Amino acid sequence: MSPVIPREHFARASEQHLNEQVAIEKISYMHTFAKSSTVATIVAPLLCIPLYDTVEFGQRFYIWLALMTVAVAVRIYLIQSIRLDNQISTNFTKLNWAVGIVTFVWGIGWLMLVPNMEWVNYLLYQIISLTVLYVGMVGYCVNWKTFYSFALPLKIPELLFIMLNFQFIIWPIAIGSMVTFYLALRMGFLFAKSWEKSISLRYRNDQLFEELTREKDASVAANVAKSEFIATASHDLRQPMQAINIFIELVNFNHLAERERSIFHKMRSSITVLNKMFNTLLDISKLDSNLTTFHEDFELSSVVKDIALTFTPLAIEKNLSLQFLDSNFRIHGDRNLTEQILRNLLANAIQYTNSGGVTVQFSDVQGRLTLSVKDSGCGIPQEDLPYIYKEFFRSQHSRSQHDGLGLGLSIVSRIVEKLGGSMSVDTQPQLGTEFKVDTRFPIKGVSEGLTVQPKALAIVQPDLWSETVAVKHLGILENDPSLLNAYISYFESLGYEVHPIPHTEPEFKNSLLSIPPLDFILSDFRLGAQDGVYFIETLREEFNENIPACIVTADTSPQHLSMFKELQIEVLYKPIDIHSVSEFIANRLR
Repeated sequence: MSPVIPREHFARASEQHLNEQVAIEKISYMHTFAKSSTVATIVAPLLCIPLYDTVEFGQRFYIWLALMTVAVAVRIYLIQSIRLDNQISTNFTKLNWAVGIVTFVWGIGWLMLVPNMEWVNYLLYQIISLTVLYVGMVGYCVNWKTFYSFALPLKIPELLFIMLNFQFIIWPIAIGSMVTFYLALRMGFLFAKSWEKSISLRYRNDQLFEELTREKDASVAANVAKSEFIATASHDLRQPMQAINIFIELVNFNHLAERERSIFHKMRSSITVLNKMFNTLLDISKLDSNLTTFHEDFELSSVVKDIALTFTPLAIEKNLSLQFLDSNFRIHGDRNLTEQILRNLLANAIQYTNSGGVTVQFSDVQGRLTLSVKDSGCGIPQEDLPYIYKEFFRSQHSRSQHDGLGLGLSIVSRIVEKLGGSMSVDTQPQLGTEFKVDTRFPIKGVSEGLTVQPKALAIVQPDLWSETVAVKHLGILENDPSLLNAYISYFESLGYEVHPIPHTEPEFKNSLLSIPPLDFILSDFRLGAQDGVYFIETLREEFNENIPACIVTADTSPQHLSMFKELQIEVLYKPIDIHSVSEFIANRLR
């Protein structure tokens, strides 16, 4: 069992690392300055030769000059010996000695040279001393210990000189020099502390930024993992669900006893709930895969007609009224996303409404389409309103009464956000809820409207599958024998000429000789060594025609969605009932 390391240990380690980084920053800055000022360190003492050539110093000037030469040489050696990747404390020691030894020689000049000078020369040496002090402040005040090592050897000998020669010195100059010395030490100390805080803050900000970056990367990775999991899990679960959907539709209810018929009806209802959950997960998966929008002109009434065919039976089953008002608009926008918004809002409204009805209202607001879905259901509690657009949120007030994953409103919210629109909700407990969506889609004109009443629609609802003409040739690619047989039985009963197409390469090549020109290709995606796209494209090349084709798949990966779109291959997602597949094909063959 691994030992538990206290949190304080990590805090101390982090603080120690921060201090090391600040120290490295200091030594790097001062070392660079020390190297760049080497030339000035050599030239400055040499300038004293012509400056004081008229002053009688005797041997003391040349002794001082010799000491300065040795000090400069030692300084150069120490500066050159500093390696920034070595121990930090050693580097500071070398640097402090390097800057202090030269200023010490400048300082003892007060005792060796100045006593024999005239006041003008004294003033010149004072100016030289102050210049050296201020130059040092620029380079070494980031570390107060180094600056003190630089300044104290320079000014303490001057203070000693003042004490020994107090009766001869010019006091205003001396006092001003000492005050300047004190202020320089004070400013150096304060600046060093301020600089340390500034650098520490910068490193802390860098650390925080790195932590935020790591957390963001982790969040993105988690989101990607979630999307991949949803895509993978939904694929593996959709395949058997697709088989269940087809087989359950092939069962003849008239051959069942009353008790078995009741059980079968309940099983079918449960499968319908599962299908809704799978479709909701599919919507989330597509949104997570950087869903692109496609804007075109379309008739709003055609969208309403398709939606009414789906939701009218649900409304009738619950004895609810269902109205679509003012749908006589021609819109420029994304038809599929508009339909998806309406489907999710309608499913939500019908699910939470037990009496009364649901009204869908379309409006022209400043030339843009606004839609609202209003129900007479149970309403949304005020405490739940901040959370209704979050993924997987389900209210505790209704969780036990209704099935679902809590994704419908989250999907709508994300679609509306992607479209650049806005969404609002108005709700009253036990009176109903109204969701309003501004799609930002421009309204291009007015066409014939459609107002739908569910009972009337139930009577006139067309049988879309009965329109299939017997001469239509349908090619089917499916590697599950039982599903293939179910497809053949169902579509032959509708009058199609069905042609099962082999999905292995040699058999497929041989079958091309006997396959007649196809009107439509229905294919699974994963078929073994080759996928459905390969067979569809090969058939299109064989007949030299862009044959309408659809892939029925459980795969929701973004790259495949893009590929299908580029190749003009439409997609239906498992699980889907056989009637929807038949309706889809019939609409494409009209």
